[in-house]
Amino acid sequence: MLEYEQLRQEAKIGQIDPSVRVEGWIRRLRTEAPLDRVIATVTRRLEQTDGDDHRSLSYELVFLLREAERNQEALQLLDQILQCYPDDVLPGINKANVFFNSLDEPEEALKCIEVALERAYRTKYFRRQALGNKARILLKLGRGDELSDVLEEIMSLQMVTNIPDVARERDFVDRAPSGLIRKNVLDRYNEFRPRRPGDSLADEPPKYKPSDDNM
Repeated sequence: MLEYEQLRQEAKIGQIDPSVRVEGWIRRLRTEAPLDRVIATVTRRLEQTDGDDHRSLSYELVFLLREAERNQEALQLLDQILQCYPDDVLPGINKANVFFNSLDEPEEALKCIEVALERAYRTKYFRRQALGNKARILLKLGRGDELSDVLEEIMSLQMVTNIPDVARERDFVDRAPSGLIRKNVLDRYNEFRPRRPGDSLADEPPKYKPSDDNM
């Protein structure tokens, strides 16, 4: 079972910038009450909240539901977030994470990441993050040509100042079996994002790092 902090990391929650009071309040609740009671408390607070705190609380509740393995409820809440925030890329990414990491349904995850990518390209937010998630799904499905195409897309992105995204990633390259990625693409990706000490081969999302190559 994934823990709350692991789920926040998987979603690269640092990009959401929830208010300190929301994050701190939930962490305090986690030390004072069992998980189901925390979920009930956060759910009640969410029903009475609007604005930025509503968005932050919604995501936090998703992570709590997933920690409790109440994944269908998490998916329902993510559908509500998708409707409430039509320009938000992250609920599609998080929905893909539920199907991919918690339910082991990569085909459904791929459908969700396409929704996220439509929003990402329209708004320019989190394009690299969404493509990285798509690369991990295609790796799991063994679709080498499509994975190679996604790597081409990642390399072609022109980052925009003050538009958030993740740093260059390569875990999906390092875990790919030999020959899955087209050689010319792999060679260029190795130049685009060389392997560094500390890069992990673990089958898990890398730690969040903001993009450092804005143009």
